[in-house]
Amino acid sequence: MLTLFNWPVTVFIALILLIVLWIIKQVFFQNHWPKNIKITDIAVVFAWWSIAVTTFEVWHINMLFPVLLMFVVWGIALALYQGFIRENFVTRRFWTIWWRISTLASYVILIGITAYAYFITRT
Repeated sequence: MLTLFNWPVTVFIALILLIVLWIIKQVFFQNHWPKNIKITDIAVVFAWWSIAVTTFEVWHINMLFPVLLMFVVWGIALALYQGFIRENFVTRRFWTIWWRISTLASYVILIGITAYAYFITRT
């Protein structure tokens, strides 16, 4: 995997970009920011990049694709739940819930992988 940064730098960049996007929203787009879009929805792309770089540099495998496959399986499960259990499938609600679950899981995975990689490589 071609990257210019080591894995701790990518985690730091993902965190800094999240903070910068939040500041931009608060300062410049306070009244004009769409209600349905959260800062984490945009910054999750950088979290995925950091997950890919960290797992590749520490373990020499890219764990981003299994994580994305897990999100697809969660989407299927969510669609089945909304369709058969709740008996009320609304496409917009499905995508919103699925994206929020994927975003939260991405950040939890990033924190977990970063902590585990730190403890492995701190020698």
